[in-house]
Amino acid sequence: MRWCQGYSEPGAGSDLAGLTTRAEDTGDYFLVNGQKTWTSGANLADWIFALVRTDPDVPKHDGISFVLMDMHQPGITVRPIRLISGASPFCDTFFDDAVAQKEDLVGKLNQGWTVGKRLLQHERSSGLRVTAGAGASRRKSGDPMGELAKKYLGETEGKISEPAIRDMVLKHRMKQRSLQLTQARAREENQSGRVPAETTSIFKLVGSTLTRESADLQTRLMGFQGFGWDGDQFSEEERTATRSWLRSRAVTIYGGTNEVQMNIISKRVLGLPD
Repeated sequence: MRWCQGYSEPGAGSDLAGLTTRAEDTGDYFLVNGQKTWTSGANLADWIFALVRTDPDVPKHDGISFVLMDMHQPGITVRPIRLISGASPFCDTFFDDAVAQKEDLVGKLNQGWTVGKRLLQHERSSGLRVTAGAGASRRKSGDPMGELAKKYLGETEGKISEPAIRDMVLKHRMKQRSLQLTQARAREENQSGRVPAETTSIFKLVGSTLTRESADLQTRLMGFQGFGWDGDQFSEEERTATRSWLRSRAVTIYGGTNEVQMNIISKRVLGLPD
């Protein structure tokens, strides 16, 4: 069974609590109308878990419920979104009198924001994979970016030939390792019963920024070969690097933009005024 997540909407992405997809209580079930966007894998999913507005007359965080819906019903339409990278992992999902059964309400009515927020914390803290890019990450070396630099720029006595590039690769690897160690410490704290809370915003901010930097660095090391889209003059790894670089542009947007994460850190961690 495959699931997808119905959170973001055309007018409610980073400000997710501003969602307008409505679920009307008909007595036996909820009747859902509205639209979700960037729904990963919706075209392949059997079920969707979604945040919907069940009370429009209360503060926006208080009138949201968390429901499950069968994707194989007449009231749900899915349209894949074609991205600049050429792939379509995301979709627009439309609800036109779709049905969510009362028994498929998760948690209490109008208290779904708590459930949704906790899932986002989990995603931001453990769902990030800081890699050196799709092509390089498949290499068996423990230092994929370093091996990539040696391949395209040459090596001297086992080291990257150009000192400036060597320094750049080393600093990037240190950032990655620092994040990995910090995430490991946070996981241990979480296992002891501590909820990650605002720490997840720090992970999202740093992790997504590093992912973009990885893609940038990979294509830079490849030079012209790192920007190939098609043709025999580019290898599969090089074409994959181009698509990874294009796809990485969205990493600092989806799941909460970098700007939103910095606002959360400023207010809730540093205690700065609004």
